[in-house]
Amino acid sequence: MPHQGLSLERLRERLEREPCAGAIHLLAETYYQQGQYPQAAEASRRGLSLYPENLELRLILGQSLVSLEELAEAEEVLKPLVFEVSRLGEVFDTLHHLYKKQGREPEADQAGHLYRLLKGPLYSLLKGEEGLAAPLAPPEVEGRRLHLTRTIETLEKWQQALQSL
Repeated sequence: MPHQGLSLERLRERLEREPCAGAIHLLAETYYQQGQYPQAAEASRRGLSLYPENLELRLILGQSLVSLEELAEAEEVLKPLVFEVSRLGEVFDTLHHLYKKQGREPEADQAGHLYRLLKGPLYSLLKGEEGLAAPLAPPEVEGRRLHLTRTIETLEKWQQALQSL
C-alpha cells in the first residue's frame, strides 16, 4: 500500500510546517490503526506538547503505550481521562431529563443508567477504588469484565449518537 505511506508522509511533512490538532490526531490515529505503535506514540506526544488538553491524543498515546507493553506509562497517561469520563455523566443526566420530557422512556432509562454508572461505581472503578463487585457485576472477575465491556459498548453507542447530532 505505497499510496497510504505516501499520504502519511505528506501529512507528516505538512504537520512539520503547520501543526494543527485535527491533523495530528488523524496522523496518530492512522499510525495506530496500521499497527505502527511507536509512530502513533510519537505523533501523540508531539500533539500533546502543542495541545496538552486534547483528550483524543491522550487516548491514542495510552492505547499505543499499552500495545508497546509500556504499561506503567500508559496508566499514567490514561488516568487523567478518568475525570473527563466522569464529566460525561452530566451529558447523560441532561439526556435523561430531555428524553423523559419527550416521553421516550427507554432512552431516558438508559441515559439515567449511564449517568449513575459514570457518577458512581464505574467512576470508582476507573479511579481504582475497591469494593465494587456487588454494584457492578457478579463477584467473578470475568463477570465484572463482561459488565464493564458492555457498559463501554453502550457508552460508545451514545458517543456516536451524540456526534451525529
